[in-house]
Amino acid sequence: MNANSDSPKKLYEIIIDSILKKIDQNQFSFEAPICTELQLMEEFQVSRITAKRAITELEYQGILYRKRGVGSFVVRDIFQRRAKMSNPASNTPAVFAFLLPYTFKQNNIFNMIAKINAKFNSSNCFLSLFITDGNRSKERMILKQLLEQNIAGVLIYPASTDFNLDLLNQFVFRSIPVIISDQPVTTPYLYNILCDNVMGARKLTEHLISLGHRKICFFSESSIACTPSVAERLGGYLDALRSAGLSAEPEHIIPKVTDTSPESLRQYIRTIKDSGITAIICENDGVAFRLMEACAAISLKVPKDISICGFCNDYDNITSICQNEELMAEHIGDIFLESLTPDRNLPHRVLVPATLCAKASTGPCPE
Repeated sequence: MNANSDSPKKLYEIIIDSILKKIDQNQFSFEAPICTELQLMEEFQVSRITAKRAITELEYQGILYRKRGVGSFVVRDIFQRRAKMSNPASNTPAVFAFLLPYTFKQNNIFNMIAKINAKFNSSNCFLSLFITDGNRSKERMILKQLLEQNIAGVLIYPASTDFNLDLLNQFVFRSIPVIISDQPVTTPYLYNILCDNVMGARKLTEHLISLGHRKICFFSESSIACTPSVAERLGGYLDALRSAGLSAEPEHIIPKVTDTSPESLRQYIRTIKDSGITAIICENDGVAFRLMEACAAISLKVPKDISICGFCNDYDNITSICQNEELMAEHIGDIFLESLTPDRNLPHRVLVPATLCAKASTGPCPE
């Protein structure tokens, strides 16, 4: 079937309509993929980007979910969801706000959102996204606006460690659950869901030690003193070194980089390499990527000359820690749905296990 370029609809919208028609006519099986990117490309004569856009939109709506290497499947409760969509007189949906500091481009965040929406499908709930651009003032403005709306709950990736507690308190006082993710918090009446940063950094350090590295650097662009999640990662790094009988030299820990220009990072790499360090653990994958660019600029090969790893699993070629966002989504969905019942749990902290993802940026210690 060729997509009609004269149609007023965009190509990916035509594909979406076709998939929804198959679902409405029950022309699919829950046990088999309803589509793959390749199949859509061939059927509609479109690019991979267009095919992926159509699938992504339906995943975001909680209609499809993807199994890597297999294809996209229809969610099990699709008919309840479609019935609610066609019945506007049904109960008013519960709206949960999700405040992110950036426009989500990473697949892990997208998968997390899709998983939460899929969990919400049969409960007349949905997630509404708000982008704070990493700006605390904008985050504050959005929270004030949400206080004037009928919001059922708030999930927030704080723009900073100073996360507008005075406004979040206003939600709590109204019995509206507030979940803080990405940053550890000690406030007992807020839910806190995050990856086990200590475990993650331990796994990265143990991985490098297993490859023969003994001089391992911890590199952070953020202030460790002001960023609890990075401080936890430093703690995991130190624990792993001590367990292996290795010492952490002060010069092996770079706690805050004030100048992140390409030339400055190249100089950091030269200094690190000259000191005999053979591997670097970065606070996140973004920092790791920039250091790999700095290495390439001075003709150092990763991982032949130096191994580099990060955290968050945002790149296909960087050894990193998968934070299991889909498992986080399960917990987030459970907390929000339970908050709509009389049996809601007290606020608590959930530590999601970290998973090592070894990739091409780490290798044996150079001789």
